[in-house]
Amino acid sequence: MRRRLAFPCALAFCLAGLALARPAAAPNEAEAGELTRQEIVLTNQNLAVVSESRRADLPAGKVSLDWVAAPSARTETWSLTNAREAAVRWLGLSAPLAAGGALAELVGKRVRVERPGGGETSAEVVAVFGATPDQVLFREGDDLVYGEPGARLIVPAPSAAAARPGRVRLRLSSERSGTRVLACRYLVSDIDWQSDYALTLDAAEKSARLEGWFTIDNRSGAAFEPTRLRLLAGVLRTAPQPSPKAAFRAEALSVSGGVEASAPASESRIYEISTPARLAEGRTTLPLADSAAVAVEKSYVIRGSYWFGENAESQTLPVAVFYRVGTKALATALPAGVVRVYTDGGAVFGGEDRVGHTPERTDWEIETSEAFDLTARRRQTSFTQVGPRETESAWEVTVVSRKKENVTVLVRDSFPGDWTLVESSVPATRKSARAVEFSVPVSAGAEARLTYRVRVRTGR
Repeated sequence: MRRRLAFPCALAFCLAGLALARPAAAPNEAEAGELTRQEIVLTNQNLAVVSESRRADLPAGKVSLDWVAAPSARTETWSLTNAREAAVRWLGLSAPLAAGGALAELVGKRVRVERPGGGETSAEVVAVFGATPDQVLFREGDDLVYGEPGARLIVPAPSAAAARPGRVRLRLSSERSGTRVLACRYLVSDIDWQSDYALTLDAAEKSARLEGWFTIDNRSGAAFEPTRLRLLAGVLRTAPQPSPKAAFRAEALSVSGGVEASAPASESRIYEISTPARLAEGRTTLPLADSAAVAVEKSYVIRGSYWFGENAESQTLPVAVFYRVGTKALATALPAGVVRVYTDGGAVFGGEDRVGHTPERTDWEIETSEAFDLTARRRQTSFTQVGPRETESAWEVTVVSRKKENVTVLVRDSFPGDWTLVESSVPATRKSARAVEFSVPVSAGAEARLTYRVRVRTGR
């Protein structure tokens, strides 16, 4: 009797189990269509925030929605920002992962390696161990070379891999059927920008015209059509993140549409592009601001450093050329970038230097070259060991000028520990706890000598 009762119960339990194990119906599939909005905030740290909206025809229930994005989209940062308004619930996403990064596709191919210090070479990519050129093994002739830090890899056009749009699959639950506009926000890597400036000096080198522009490098694998474009200048803290960089041939493209103004953005500055340009793969330039007149003050600087102990040999010291640029008349902050100096009406390149982020009405100084008609030598004229950790030494700096006008040369020296300037032939200015500066007048076609004696105590 118990067996007969047990059999129907067991059968019923098994049937219930089969019903529970039945696979759920596959979600409906859809594809996000027309792009209605794309706002980009581009940092100068190889990262951009993309906020975009697309129309989509959604059925009711669970939906898998394909969304086209750049291959370098950081899908771990993806969010659906208007889920409540669009009557959907976000259930997550899925996206393919690159097997070995963009550089892995170059194994066995020849590339051109452009080094940051100048010069280039042709090499074969033998192996890839990471996402940047310093983790690539190259064959150059008969030699194997591991790593080219900071280098740029140029791939010949026939060998370059075609750009492939990324595709992200969003998993949604839709409350109703119908057309919706969905808004997403995510980060994209392999796209950044920098500032470049041209400083054209007048004949007297007392004033100059300053002009600037933004240079945007897009290596993300996709083009963008922003309806709003802003550039963020500042130093942001980011967690370490592997970021494969596809090699590309940059094509310069001058685009109209300048900067309306800069505005504070938390602890950074943000620049609004009045007429957003299409950001194709490669390089795009945008004007930063109209050229402006600025005051310029030129100086010649000799830098020395303290020598521990007795030194019988004299030293040749270069005479550096500095320009102090007065930007107090400018009403906008200047993002960090490279300043290139031009003379002779803009026809002659006079050197370049990098400046940091500069707030409004703040002067800055750049070093551009070495003076051709000024030479300097420095020698130690005496040395005395005063105590176990205390010395006194005397120095002489000779400046020879072949210029046709009188100039003033700034001699800057630095000392360790506790130091006292015992005497000097020209007045000295203490610039910091370790540095002193002497202003040495030098007549045209003549030479001038600076002498000074310093006592230095180190340790305890």
